[in-house]
Amino acid sequence: MHISGVVVHTRPGRAVQAHEQLAAISGVEVHHSDVEGKLIVTLEKEDEQMTADTFGLLNELPDVLSATMVYHHFEPETNSK
Repeated sequence: MHISGVVVHTRPGRAVQAHEQLAAISGVEVHHSDVEGKLIVTLEKEDEQMTADTFGLLNELPDVLSATMVYHHFEPETNSK
């Protein structure tokens, strides 16, 4: 499991719309947003490629100016028998 922390900056006045766009993406959770358009987001994905693809998607959303990854953690899967 790959867990990433991301700071997202939105277009002025478009934080609510960006929040909705982000929340609609599987594995993306918005934890905080402020009136200035800064959102704190986590990504939880199964592998590195899915993480990179989703991160790229965040930067392509119409109401997002930038998404900056500030934290990344890889948690190996444990096989319990």
